[in-house]
Amino acid sequence: MAHDPPSWFDARGKVLLPEVATEGRTNLAGQVRGGGADLPVLLHDAFAFVASPTGVQVVDLATGRTVGEESARGEALRGGTEGFTLPPVLAGAEALTPFLMTTPASGTYAAGAVVEVVAVGTAAPYKAAWRTAVKLPEWALKSTKIRVAAVGALDGTAVVTVVGDDTSVTYGIDTTSHSLRWTAPGVEAVAVGTGMVTGLLDGEPLTPIPVGVDLATGSEKWRGVATYAADMESAGPVTVRVAGQLPDGSRVDQLLDVTSGRLRAAMPPGLESTTCTYDQIRTLVCASSSAVAAVDPATGQFLWSLKTGEGDRKAPKVTAVWHGRVYGQGVGGPVALDARSGADMPTKPEAAPLLVNAYVGLVLNKDLRLSSYPAGG
Repeated sequence: MAHDPPSWFDARGKVLLPEVATEGRTNLAGQVRGGGADLPVLLHDAFAFVASPTGVQVVDLATGRTVGEESARGEALRGGTEGFTLPPVLAGAEALTPFLMTTPASGTYAAGAVVEVVAVGTAAPYKAAWRTAVKLPEWALKSTKIRVAAVGALDGTAVVTVVGDDTSVTYGIDTTSHSLRWTAPGVEAVAVGTGMVTGLLDGEPLTPIPVGVDLATGSEKWRGVATYAADMESAGPVTVRVAGQLPDGSRVDQLLDVTSGRLRAAMPPGLESTTCTYDQIRTLVCASSSAVAAVDPATGQFLWSLKTGEGDRKAPKVTAVWHGRVYGQGVGGPVALDARSGADMPTKPEAAPLLVNAYVGLVLNKDLRLSSYPAGG
């Protein structure tokens, strides 16, 4: 049964996910590096699409059975944790997973590298509906660290970005013809929304430039100011957050309109060291090790904050944010807060999930394995 958002999670219906879901993802403190957003897992209804450097499994979270499995073709460019895998993305009735693969030398042609995109159907028999490969630049073979991400899919275009040691490239792939629509050299895509791809363009060393490119054509629509140590994150379908240092030495932390690059609002002060997550409805929730706060991404309005050491309440360790709910681990166990007001929800969630949808919450167990708990209303 769907609960949007869930109030609690039932450990009695626990289903264990494949080991690859957390392999190489945990630190010495038993936490997932990067949190749930970096897990190689896409939740769709009561199913999990679990990616690895070379394939994707479809797990029925009601039974724990693997009901589908597809592999990329060839040899992985990076193996194990070197090929740090990010989650698939949903494109209509398909889940898209990109893989970094090598192409062997043949005749007078040297060995190379490609990004292969495999689209697996989200309904039985959970097989590959299509797959396509795009040749990567030569720097992909030379990079000591390289990763690929499916950033999003909208209006018939899937956006895939590849980041190497000191450069990037982004591709727009037609999800109907399965062909390459456009290439944006030097762009690390971060967000997809309202006909635009927003990201960071290679500039001077450690000083990228915020840019927006047209989703359908890949043509540049706007360019911001070069920003030292720039960090960009999605803040909703029409907004991105950009933080860093401008050429004049001043610090910025801003919400930009994705269609024009214009300033929507400055982020409220005091949130510089926080990572923010959009709840997929209307609220940006920002968290650090000792504080949680919420901002309206459309206006920059500060909504609430909870900081350990101020007042009787202590900030929980936020594990997931979804559809108006903040889930985390508090001093008295798992807690859920209202994303808009910061108030404690009356029902104890029984678990602090890393990923949530209307059907399940994914919880990290003491053995550092990921389990699915059915959602309750």
